[in-house]
Amino acid sequence: MMQVDEKRCTGCGRCLEVCPTGAIRLVDGVATIDASLCRECQACLEACPNGAILAVEEVTEPVPALAPSRTPTPSRPAAGVLPVLGAALAFVGREVVPRVVAALLEKREQRRTKLATAGASPRSIGGGRRYRWRRRGRR
Repeated sequence: MMQVDEKRCTGCGRCLEVCPTGAIRLVDGVATIDASLCRECQACLEACPNGAILAVEEVTEPVPALAPSRTPTPSRPAAGVLPVLGAALAFVGREVVPRVVAALLEKREQRRTKLATAGASPRSIGGGRRYRWRRRGRR
């Protein structure tokens, strides 16, 4: 809902010019908004040089006076968090991930080299199923 602060309004008429629905009129040198015609496009809000037009939310249900106060949980992160989060993700992608991948590839190459020099398959180095069964007394 759009409202006009009568103390700030100078009656310049800039809001009248930008309103697409003609919901704003000057009455006694002060802008008034016809709520039935207003589409809340906020064009008048941006056009007013004095900041006399305000966007106000309507309260649909009364807030109990003695209700325990609860901290609202934000549905999306605060605007200040996003740049920090983006920088952290960029750092992880640029610095951490390549190092982890390099370490894993190096470990894999060491294991292949160990197998090639021993002349054995990957299963026999780790003591495959047959070896474990024989060690436990099975066939």
